Amino acid sequence: MTLAKPVYTGEPTTVEKLRGLPWSIASNAANTVFVQYTFFGSIFVLFLSALGLSKSQMGFLLSLLPFFGLIALFVAPAVARFGYKRTYLLFFGVRALIAAGLLITPTVMHRFGPEAALTFVAVVTAVFSMLRAIGVTASFPWAQEYVPNSVRGKYTATSNMFTTITGFIAVSVGGLVLARTQELTGFMLLIAVGVVFGWISVGLASLIPGGAPQRVGSGRDAPGRDLRTAARDGDFVRYLVGVGLITLVTVPLGSFLPLFMRDEVGLNDSAVVWLQTGSLVGSLVSSYAWGWAADRYGSIPVTLYGLSLRALLPVCWMLMPRQSALSLGVALGIALLQGVADMGWGIGSGRLLYVSVVPPQKRTDYMAVYYAWTGIVGGISQLSGGTLLEMTQGLSGQIGFFRIDPFLPLFLASIVLPFVSFYLLRQVREDKAVGMGEFAGIFLRGNPFLAMSSMIRYHLARDEHSAVLMTERLGQAKSPLTVDELLEALEDPRFNVRFEAIIAISRMPPDPRLIEALVTILEGSELALTVVAAWALGRMGDERALDPLRP
Repeated sequence: MTLAKPVYTGEPTTVEKLRGLPWSIASNAANTVFVQYTFFGSIFVLFLSALGLSKSQMGFLLSLLPFFGLIALFVAPAVARFGYKRTYLLFFGVRALIAAGLLITPTVMHRFGPEAALTFVAVVTAVFSMLRAIGVTASFPWAQEYVPNSVRGKYTATSNMFTTITGFIAVSVGGLVLARTQELTGFMLLIAVGVVFGWISVGLASLIPGGAPQRVGSGRDAPGRDLRTAARDGDFVRYLVGVGLITLVTVPLGSFLPLFMRDEVGLNDSAVVWLQTGSLVGSLVSSYAWGWAADRYGSIPVTLYGLSLRALLPVCWMLMPRQSALSLGVALGIALLQGVADMGWGIGSGRLLYVSVVPPQKRTDYMAVYYAWTGIVGGISQLSGGTLLEMTQGLSGQIGFFRIDPFLPLFLASIVLPFVSFYLLRQVREDKAVGMGEFAGIFLRGNPFLAMSSMIRYHLARDEHSAVLMTERLGQAKSPLTVDELLEALEDPRFNVRFEAIIAISRMPPDPRLIEALVTILEGSELALTVVAAWALGRMGDERALDPLRP
């Protein structure tokens, strides 16, 4: 029997991709309002709590969202044939309509009782989860197509900055609405606003290029074969297991942390919602730096440092003051760190997936396996998290500085599992990546503050005099951070900028790329620069320059 397989087709040009990125960022920002006000974020958890659901019931409902990701394995070929873009727009548009069904929950509760309301919310959540799963199945390969790899880190960072600002505003407004309304009224108002923004997001996404239907061919390379290939791909498997371990602890923490802040720390509902602003600020201030670092130095060091910071968060939560006037301020500070850690982990691991782990020609099936796997693990984590909290409900006590409560086992798991994930992910191969020690050293050697400010001003320089001045400052920083800019200055068409770049490089610590660039100039035909390059190589005093300098 001959099976058909999707064939890569209809990819937009790089110029078309770059023109579509602003629409993608705008769509993501609008979608942020939707997710904050409907099925994701602390507002939905508090809404379920207001309906009287237990933690295990909440865990069941929240597990439906990731569990439906399993259908990606079955619908991926049909999604490719129908077209990634058309699938995304259709199913994300309908999912917003289904989310609007939550607005009649108070009516169902009033007329038929709490049990009927629970069943109704479960049905709405299940249908929403199915539609979302199909849409997300299309979004992964589509995003791999329309975002150029050369700017993927910066794109992700920029998108995160705008979604963070939008999320900050949405969460702040959400907290005010809940503080000034009673019972379910505030939740219904926020859900209605979220649905409107969900449709706006879909409209903006329609302006993104790519995602064309895939032609159907035939032969031995069928979709089933690609699934087996993915299962035998060592880097892909290590990546899946590493991400799965993090998902097991971060998903239930994200869902039930609002209840910890309310029940154990003593914050009210509006304060719990406002805590998200701390996380959003942390994401905002660190987003571009993480994205820039991932594009320049590789995904793995960014991923591992984000993961390391993530493992510190449970310790902070366990040690924070409770039922105190200081609780809110400390909680906001921890939330700020959480935003920084999550952004590093998200940008690094996402870029690693798209650029290094998933082969573009097999993206449909690799991404289907990835989404199904994270869905299964995410669903299990929600169920196990809710069940664990129910089982440890009566846990209490004190050991030294650590207070024993129902959330302690979850916090301990959130410390241990990231270290296992760390070990697995550091073994994933990446073409361009520096080690963790080298990555840290880049920011500690020389004058990193002068380097960062000079780099920004160098890229903003509009005339030759400014470019020469900033090139000089790049060398004065004596920081590895400026190597790429100095190499760029050596390629500048203006002679004075190139001349100053050689002088600046002579002040730098020896670097293989800089020495290689100077050797290339030394062996070139531009005599004025050849003499200066020879002087610069001698001044740097690196033994790798000895052979080129010998007559």
